[in-house]
Amino acid sequence: MYVACIGNFDGVHLGHRAIMQKTVNIAANLDLQSTAISIVYPWGYYFPNFPGIIYPVAQRLELILATGIERVVTVNMSEIRYLEPEDYISRLMSEGMRAIVVGSDFTFGNGAKGNIELLERISKEGDLRVEIVPDALYDGRRISSSWIRESIAKGDIGLTNSLLGKRYSIRGKVYKDKQLGAKIGFPTANIHRGDERLVIPRSGVYIIMSTIDSRDYFGLLNVGFRPTVNTSEEVKYEVYFFDYSGNLYDRNLELEFLEFIRPELKFDSLGELIEQIKHDERVARRWLEIHLNMLKKE
Repeated sequence: MYVACIGNFDGVHLGHRAIMQKTVNIAANLDLQSTAISIVYPWGYYFPNFPGIIYPVAQRLELILATGIERVVTVNMSEIRYLEPEDYISRLMSEGMRAIVVGSDFTFGNGAKGNIELLERISKEGDLRVEIVPDALYDGRRISSSWIRESIAKGDIGLTNSLLGKRYSIRGKVYKDKQLGAKIGFPTANIHRGDERLVIPRSGVYIIMSTIDSRDYFGLLNVGFRPTVNTSEEVKYEVYFFDYSGNLYDRNLELEFLEFIRPELKFDSLGELIEQIKHDERVARRWLEIHLNMLKKE
């Protein structure tokens, strides 16, 4: 027997967390298992103009479990998109669902005909408890995954982190590239984020933090196409860590975004690029001096 919340939960933002906390609390009160049913990809993921999901699915599942949810079930949109809403809820109830927790805008099933009104009708007719969680608001606006994708694409890291309720991060494996950074005095680690369609942050330079061998390191991340050196056809993620020396090849890193410094620029020479990186490092170190105590408290 279990209590379920259902959704895509991309980003596991503050609104999602409120739903999950309610699920955990109800499950504890009823002595049932708390379960999140996560739709792997939103329907828009399969269309060309979709900007990408906020986190890879594996990371999303970790974040869901970190809220206290005991079990996560993943379903593909294709499995439920054309189900009649009543049939889907009946199936879940036959599998042991005794309560469902959803947001105020929740829709499901064939033609998105399933909604809160339908759930409440089913609740009155059968043995199902329905809990509706009000929207989580930020500056009077409903927090949503689409808003967060927009803020990431704009490079608005402060807003992104506020809506998520945690620092936005990317993950990936370090691979060997042309090693130009080392040749000009700024060794960089190139990050491959995997093959899922992920939202791409605004091209430019960011202050980031990463934990390597149980120690926090800060640095600069360049997101973009390297126009000064050799323009790439695809977005590159290159991180230069301050005060780190070691081999990171083939290691998996998580980079937490702290601040956007500037957009990506094309320089007329390597010398200009080097001077700009030196300037970026000074700006980043000064920013960290001011904000370090705050970062430690988060």
